[in-house]
Amino acid sequence: MNCNSEVIQQLNNIDWSFPGLGNNGIHSFHWYPATYLSAIPGTLIPLFSQEGETVLDPFCGSGTSGVEAIRLGRKFIGMDTNPIALLISNAKISFPDPAAFLEQVKNIVRKSEGLFAQSNVPDHPRQEELLGWYHPNTLLGLNGILSLILGVKDTSIQMALLAVFSGILKNCSSQGKHWGWVCDNVKPKPYEITNKDAVSAFSNAAIFYIENSAHLYEATNIHIEISRNELSLRASLQQGSCIKNMELMADSSVDFIVTSPPYYGVADYVKSQRLSYLWLDRDELSEHMLGFRDFERLRATETGARSNRSRATSHSSYIDFMGVFFTQSNRLLRPDRHIALVVGESKARASTTDLLIQTAEKSGFELVSRLERDIKISRRRLMAKVSNEDVLIFKKNN
Repeated sequence: MNCNSEVIQQLNNIDWSFPGLGNNGIHSFHWYPATYLSAIPGTLIPLFSQEGETVLDPFCGSGTSGVEAIRLGRKFIGMDTNPIALLISNAKISFPDPAAFLEQVKNIVRKSEGLFAQSNVPDHPRQEELLGWYHPNTLLGLNGILSLILGVKDTSIQMALLAVFSGILKNCSSQGKHWGWVCDNVKPKPYEITNKDAVSAFSNAAIFYIENSAHLYEATNIHIEISRNELSLRASLQQGSCIKNMELMADSSVDFIVTSPPYYGVADYVKSQRLSYLWLDRDELSEHMLGFRDFERLRATETGARSNRSRATSHSSYIDFMGVFFTQSNRLLRPDRHIALVVGESKARASTTDLLIQTAEKSGFELVSRLERDIKISRRRLMAKVSNEDVLIFKKNN
């Protein structure tokens, strides 16, 4: 699809700050740092791809692009180094059967209340560490819920339940300050430890999730009539470095790339999910790399992470990485197709946006549009202030 003058005019007429819009519904069942508005891929995907074509997000995070791609009748490939991100993404685009899902929720709630009273669930492997975050009764309730989830036989429902469970862990903890405190491992003071009703939190969150999953399925069927199982097969999620995953893909196999790569030195994605990594550190889940035993290794592989900003080579390594990313993106895109990046930078960090444009152009792309968008103060990225972003549209040069 050609980015002609008419398309460029449409892009220029859009208020990319999308005032009044937020990521509600399915996007709000689990918090994740530095997500972009669903309106961004929701606007770009119809302009640069057609129904049935393949959309790729190599830094998919919590799956915002995936939801929009699937909703609009496209196929989707998402990649991320963070297994918790993929757990969230999978829950958004797996579309479990509502009746079967709610039956499992009802069973878990009923049994976990009994387990809570009987205290007959073995201690969590990270019991001592978790007691620094949770009231003993809250921990007992959460541990009972998790044990029951791990006993669910239907894998797709089990993984969706785990995502819901992961989503309530911060609010069930006694750390009442924002996520940055959890990210930096600041536990609540002993006098701040407060009992929370874990069973009600889980039940309410599970109902909210499945209702919004059903709404998304209905919205998707406006564009294409398809069963839940068939719809879930239109999406593929891959864990690990996007470079390594992209290298395994065939030339000219993607119709559109839309993504928001990590902003240099701004956010810590793995660390932000510290509580999930602690709770999901169970032998039964080790193959999914969701446990704290993988936490430090995953942190070390995060490109552009805030915690790595003090390394002497962190900025040059980030730009070099993005250079390889652009090279692979150019190889994967079909002729005359496009890549859309949402990028931003903090004044407290080394500049990146102009360097990214230069790097993309060296890799065979032409910048066809640069669109600025403001960011609400409430959305500014963790510790580093990012006041605005750019939406960059590149075309592959043949």
